[in-house]
Amino acid sequence: MRNRYRGFATFNMSAPRVRQLFVLLILGTAVLFIITGLFAMVQAERSVHSSLGRFTAHFSTETLLYMMGGEIPYLTSLKEVAENKPRISRMLFEAVTSVDPEDPRSFLGSELPGFALFDTEIAVAGEGVDYTSVPIESSPPPDLEQKLKERDATEEKPKKGEKEEKPASAPDKKQVFIYHTHFTESFLPELKGTDNPDRAYDNHENITKVGKRLGQSLENLGLGSEVSTKGYDVGWNRLYQASRERVVTAMKQNQDLKYFIDIHRDSQRREKTTQTINGETYARIAFVIGTAHKNWEKNEQYARKLHKKMDQLYPGLSKGVFRKSRAMGNGEYNQSISPNSILVEVGGVDNSFKEAYRTADALSKVIAETHFQATPVDARPGSGNQ
Repeated sequence: MRNRYRGFATFNMSAPRVRQLFVLLILGTAVLFIITGLFAMVQAERSVHSSLGRFTAHFSTETLLYMMGGEIPYLTSLKEVAENKPRISRMLFEAVTSVDPEDPRSFLGSELPGFALFDTEIAVAGEGVDYTSVPIESSPPPDLEQKLKERDATEEKPKKGEKEEKPASAPDKKQVFIYHTHFTESFLPELKGTDNPDRAYDNHENITKVGKRLGQSLENLGLGSEVSTKGYDVGWNRLYQASRERVVTAMKQNQDLKYFIDIHRDSQRREKTTQTINGETYARIAFVIGTAHKNWEKNEQYARKLHKKMDQLYPGLSKGVFRKSRAMGNGEYNQSISPNSILVEVGGVDNSFKEAYRTADALSKVIAETHFQATPVDARPGSGNQ
């Protein structure tokens, strides 16, 4: 109730109507928070890139922790934050320019093509690998992309006079599914009429041939494989969605599938993608793990096993294991489907099919040995009673 006391208006806070008003206000605030939270969750599920993520991605770790410390006091007590308390001027500078004054790479990242690669994290570095060697995911120029979409999205058949090798005795189970999200990625030495790395794409002479070679080699080693060389009648930015649907379909049709390998071609140049072993040149390999799903560490564990085995059998052939978030591309790469789902870059724009085939044979041996080492002896090919 409202009263006046010495010229001031006073309210009786214990009055029933006031208490009801406060209860309604509190309940309304709670409902508002719940609705806002649900809306934010829905938007997070739908959105590939969140504005907040893009905004905070450019802050240094110390700055981000310090800012969060305003709401979570514990964070400001952390040693790395307490000892490196950012100045207000630095925080404003980072917010406006997306540049970390203490990281020289960020000065150049937005100006030099490809320099933003430092956002990729090197989980395991192969021989001679640094941030200038990390895999680059690039798309064809718009005019070329339109031509590439004209390919019939059907299974690629061997050309006349081109024989498809088949193992003498194919394994009963198909446990490896090989596919190609960026199925038109090609190699300049195999293309006529261009030496432009930005145009190293083709509807027929492309990375799918490397996937077929990998599948054949695996079959020869006793590990059954299924290879999809089909195209996708969608734009470049929807290819991962299309390839995911294909992987899911394959899983439904064959429950024996255990390994899912997406074969790509790197956009790096020859000096970064070639290794000589015993006098022969190979297209170097890179294992890419997307961190945009909760179980990515299991995928990385499998990639680390393959890298380690490859380093034992073919020293220097693997460039290593690389982590990529949504800031560097798709960020998930269909890897939430299975802990044994990986993306493999085989060679770069300047490598040849011969070099990529040697690498496919090497990778098949690595995959097979890793698989059979984890398989009971009685379940291995040829391990039955003699």
